[in-house]
Amino acid sequence: MKFKYLYLLLILTFMSSCNNTQEKNSKEIKGKIVHSVYFWLNDPQNQDDVKTFEIAIKKLMKNTQFANQMHLGKPAATEKREVIDNSYNYCLIFTFDTYKDQRIYQDEPAHLIFIGEAKHLWKKVLVFDSLQEPIQ
Repeated sequence: MKFKYLYLLLILTFMSSCNNTQEKNSKEIKGKIVHSVYFWLNDPQNQDDVKTFEIAIKKLMKNTQFANQMHLGKPAATEKREVIDNSYNYCLIFTFDTYKDQRIYQDEPAHLIFIGEAKHLWKKVLVFDSLQEPIQ
């Protein structure tokens, strides 16, 4: 009898680890809504402005309650081509599970604080929101 329970436990453990491995190895970004924000700073050469912006945006990233995954980056030094626009200074990407989460995020204190602390530092912001399409 003990052998049956042990065997069943081993089977269940194996099955659950297979499911987790498949999910962990997925190349898909987690989150139904991908919120991509591009910032052009007023004076990207001003190190005080850059530091203030980075502190504010990293505080937003640390304190938001609604984003699942996130990325903060600068333009990559990839090959210059006609289709590439690397004129921005920073790119922020958040993912959200639902439209509701993305909407609530807009009024979330962490987001509003970030805008209040950093809005004077940028001359342009573009936002691209996309809805995830199934790959399979």
